[in-house]
This record gives sequence, structure tokens and C-alpha cells, in this order.
Amino acid sequence: MGALRGHAPAGGPGSVLPTLAERVEFLFDLAGRRLAGRCGAEEPSLRRLLERGRKEAAALAGSGPAGLVHGDLHPGNVLDGGSGRGFVAVDPRPCVGDPDFDAADWVLEGVADAAEAVRRAGELAALVPGSSSGRILGWCRSLAPLVAVPRAAAGRDDPATRFLLEWCGGSTGG
Repeated sequence: MGALRGHAPAGGPGSVLPTLAERVEFLFDLAGRRLAGRCGAEEPSLRRLLERGRKEAAALAGSGPAGLVHGDLHPGNVLDGGSGRGFVAVDPRPCVGDPDFDAADWVLEGVADAAEAVRRAGELAALVPGSSSGRILGWCRSLAPLVAVPRAAAGRDDPATRFLLEWCGGSTGG
């Protein structure tokens, strides 16, 4: 994450890279289409969670620092480069925007309570110069519906899913 922050490409009109706002819109549109395909119009509470997350994520994408964003930086997309080369981020969905976006999947992976999310965001912020634990948590909360809604639609009822639903403004009732 720190290495990505050091590279801030020019964004805006004419750039080959989309903005983070465009990436966020794409992610929430895709989640909405998948939810509609799975549940039809029968899950208005899940749709509301997606829309709330979309609004919060759009607000974050429209503020804050601008830099290179991997766009899909989760543990499965980081490989050991071997031979002392360090880690390599693969399968990017690059865009220009707030680099703290890339920390969300690392914090959200398996998290089941707010204290753990805060702890993880603080640890990441301490490790990555220029990052903000507050913005990381903002991204986590706004993107939580992208993790929680598909799980809930599939009938998952585990502690992590219940926490994420509650954290992003939904109910934990089954």
C-alpha cells in the first residue's frame, strides 16, 4: 500500500485511468444487479443498505487525497515476489483517488466487531505513511454492504455477516 501511494498519476478528463468515484459507482451498480438477479425486488432492506453505502462511498471518493488506487487489493491479490523482491500486487482495477480505499478489504476480512475493525484500521494507518485510520474506517463502513449484502442474500448468518450488516446500518435479526 505504501508503494502505491508514491505514484500519483494524473487523473481527470483524458486520463486512461478512471476516477475512484467511477470505480465506486461500478461496484455498487454490479452489486445491485447481482442482488436483483438473486432476490428480485423482494429484499428492499438490502437494497437500502447498498444505496446508503453508495452515497457514503461517493462522498469519500469526492474528497481526500488523490493517488494511484489498486482497486481490488485484498489478501488474495498480493503474492510473495520471492528472491527478496517483496510482495507483488496482482489483478489490479486501477483508478485515481483516495489510496485509503485499498485498505478496506484488509480490515473487513473476517472482522466480527467494531473494536477489531478500529484496531486493524489503526494498525494499517500506522504502517502506511500518509494513510488515515478515520478514512480507512469510513471506506470500510461504506463498502461493508458490498460484502454483507451478497452474504445475507445467500442466507449466511455468521458473526462477521451479522456485524457487517449492523455496522452498515442494517439489522442483525435473522
